[in-house]
Amino acid sequence: MERGGSFMTEERARHYAEALAHSMGVTFYLVRSREGRFLAVQIPSHGCEVLAMAMPSNIVDEGPRFGREQVGRAA
Repeated sequence: MERGGSFMTEERARHYAEALAHSMGVTFYLVRSREGRFLAVQIPSHGCEVLAMAMPSNIVDEGPRFGREQVGRAA
């Protein structure tokens, strides 16, 4: 591990993306970086792989929707 930090699992990054989308009311993406790290981000950078998209719900009682979206890796 670098600099004493820990890496997020795909499951944990997905959970963060869902929670952030719900609480902030904006879309978040679950991505895998070039280094293989899983991250929850608002704007995916070039060179990362978008694994899923968490969208805020339109109805208060409804949880965040998670759409699978496979995007080719950037070269």
